[in-house]
Amino acid sequence: MLKFVARDGSTFIFREPKMKDAKACLEYINELVKEGAPINIDKEVALRTERARLRRQIDGIKRGQIIMLVAEKNGEIVSVCELRRRTHRMSHVANFGIGVKRRYRRLGIAEAISREALRMAERAEIEIVRSCVFEDNEPSKALHGKLGFVREAVLRDEIKDDGVCIKLTTPS
Repeated sequence: MLKFVARDGSTFIFREPKMKDAKACLEYINELVKEGAPINIDKEVALRTERARLRRQIDGIKRGQIIMLVAEKNGEIVSVCELRRRTHRMSHVANFGIGVKRRYRRLGIAEAISREALRMAERAEIEIVRSCVFEDNEPSKALHGKLGFVREAVLRDEIKDDGVCIKLTTPS
């Protein structure tokens, strides 16, 4: 558990998720979906689905396959950062993802929680971290640059949104 003081002076706790966070995680992901945030999930999820997903993630954390931190303020999950280790000959590589609720953006949360998760990845002997960013998501591209990611490729036709393919960049 780590305390973080944001640019506006408010305090957040960074920690691994727990099963009791299922409702707060559900509110978090559904809020991102409702706002149309540039994430892979495009439909709201039910509590039962979120509980099952969270259970799998916590199991993955215990097995060393997932590094996951949530940023919490007064019981509200405001950000989630996850690194998912690949398997077998690619177990030195992890996929990175970060999200922050709209009203908590621009406070430094994404950078701080990402840096902590990346430190944890280094301790877990993850050598390469890959991420995909929607090409038109300038704030995310800027964050990735601050974190040391560099553009590696443009992935065409990876994601469809209402039938339209969206380009992703890999700032790995």
